[in-house]
Amino acid sequence: MPDQVEPSAPEVGDSDDLQPPQSQKIWLHGLLFVATCGTTFFAGGISYEDGAMILDPVNGLLFSVSIMGILLSHEMAHYFMARRHGVDASLPYFVPLPLPPIGTFGAIIRMREPPRTRASLLDIGSSGPLAGLFVAVIVCFIGLRLSELKPMAEISKDAIMEGNSLLYLALKNLAHPELGPGFDIWLHPVAWAGWVGILITSLNLLPAGQLDGGHVLYSIVKPRTHFRIGRIIHYMIFILGLIGLGCRLLMISGPIMRSLEESGLAHWVVRGSGLMVWLAWTILFRFVGGKHPPIEDADIPLGRGRLIVGVITLIVLVLTFTPVVWSPIEP
Repeated sequence: MPDQVEPSAPEVGDSDDLQPPQSQKIWLHGLLFVATCGTTFFAGGISYEDGAMILDPVNGLLFSVSIMGILLSHEMAHYFMARRHGVDASLPYFVPLPLPPIGTFGAIIRMREPPRTRASLLDIGSSGPLAGLFVAVIVCFIGLRLSELKPMAEISKDAIMEGNSLLYLALKNLAHPELGPGFDIWLHPVAWAGWVGILITSLNLLPAGQLDGGHVLYSIVKPRTHFRIGRIIHYMIFILGLIGLGCRLLMISGPIMRSLEESGLAHWVVRGSGLMVWLAWTILFRFVGGKHPPIEDADIPLGRGRLIVGVITLIVLVLTFTPVVWSPIEP
């Protein structure tokens, strides 16, 4: 999740000191980590059969280990890169959510001061998504190989269909070359964790405010350009959310849906309802999608190598972006 920069700017510590500050409450970070392990275990292991709730401890453990590994690699990459550049950063705060299907709101670190240069900001902002995505791709591919290919007719109509990104589509076809029309993949818990990891990467890479993508963009462009792009992104996800809400309203109207089924458009309306989740991100952007804290030594050049890394990071956003996050199979 986004790394918050506090407005105060204490003096920078020794860049070689990778030890957490003594003021940190290590027990709190540990408690949140353990709690999130528990909620992801529950979310990954829970299922329903004939109206009865069933907890599969093996599935719960596989999902929990997979998703926590992705989140931990993402946040610790941020943490160690921040400490390497002498930026006072906290250990990750994991956020448990005792509800399926994910069991967590993710994790954040807090930077108690802004990085002093564009280079350090880019390193810190890009390291988390790239590290997390590396693990997520491995986890997702292994999980897809463990997943079962099923005809759509055999999949429960109450199931939720996950959204596709360009990267996820490539992984699905690589893991199951035989995948064709009328079939889909019934996700193994490890595959589900990998898909969530790819989604988390794309959400964090949105180029706005203090999201990871916002950090990367701020290190490349002028502050005014960064702010304008952030506003555009904010409006775009709001429009996506409104489209999703409109599709959802159409779904509850029987006569309209029957007409859409006759015209062959009902499928697209059902899938489009999955855009409604962007309304929640519109609200989140009120807190993390605004102005970015200034950099003290903004005139120091970024360098060609880091500029390439920044562009690659934004390309990763295109490959991982999932417009329709998830949607029902039928209205």
